[in-house]
Amino acid sequence: MKIRNAALAAGLVAALAMTGCSGGGGGGGTAAPDVTVDDPALQELIDAATDEGEMTLYSIIDEGPMRAVAQAFTDKYGVDVSVQRLVSADLQQRYSAEAEAGATVADVVMLTHSPFYSDGFDKGWLTPLADADIPGFDEYPADFVRNDGGAAIVSLVPTRLVYNTDAVEDEPTSWEEYADPKYKGKLLFAAPDTSPANLTFWSLMIDEFGEDFLRDVAKNEPTWMNSAVVTTQGVAAGEGDLAHPGVLAIVNTLKKEGAPVEAALLGPTTGPEIGIALSAESPSPNAAKLFAHFLLSQEGSEVLAEETGDGSPFGLNMVDGWVSPGPVNDETKAKINELLGAN
Repeated sequence: MKIRNAALAAGLVAALAMTGCSGGGGGGGTAAPDVTVDDPALQELIDAATDEGEMTLYSIIDEGPMRAVAQAFTDKYGVDVSVQRLVSADLQQRYSAEAEAGATVADVVMLTHSPFYSDGFDKGWLTPLADADIPGFDEYPADFVRNDGGAAIVSLVPTRLVYNTDAVEDEPTSWEEYADPKYKGKLLFAAPDTSPANLTFWSLMIDEFGEDFLRDVAKNEPTWMNSAVVTTQGVAAGEGDLAHPGVLAIVNTLKKEGAPVEAALLGPTTGPEIGIALSAESPSPNAAKLFAHFLLSQEGSEVLAEETGDGSPFGLNMVDGWVSPGPVNDETKAKINELLGAN
């Protein structure tokens, strides 16, 4: 199996790892709007959050969309949000180090749902949403509540089919394009086991199209790489026609640079799910709860979906056939690698 070195992706990864941006100006300097609601519990929370005036968010979501969401929250409630955008590994490392030192900075954390959450609850770093008295939480779509009410999924990042618009005239309409003989030698794929979501995707393809589909993909001799960043960059540079998996944020970054690359949203699909959780030692606990209330409401959820282009648990930007990523056992993993010729 040929795996391309990740050095090619260094520039883009660095760009996606920018940190320290403020959504609402920081420092509690935003004039609080006069917010009055009918729900006494929500009104009490708004008043307490307004008194705190500011909060800090650690998030893996791209800087631009997350700042826009933070600004929408600030405009509504007058509470400033300092957004620290980090890649997942860095976020977990920083948050864990601060929590272990008893110096928690983040009031709210948002990253791909992973064992980090269960570990955080076990160690007492995170407060379960279900125990935080967040107004309206009991009305949140139950299919997207995790960790026995501890965390909730707020953004669904569907795997897409990436293609070079100079080489592919019409937008693909089916995952079966990967098996079309005309793409032999023109597929740039991340190895199946580069992420749990990627393994779930190929397991889903077996369920949808059968094992022969993966065998036909293998006949097209994909070039196996080690991340979606590298595969997408390769297609954008004309090194291949189709890439997998496709992540809209990566595609959009390259499009802004003028690259001839696009991402088709096809079903069925799966992909990473971004969760939200609250810090147990939050410096601004009421602002944190109010921010969670905003993102867990249909209004806030749709703002996030509109800014990122990713899916909302309330249905915006979703494609028919969404499947939440889950564990893939070793037997299925081995079968996927064998069928695709990726071992």
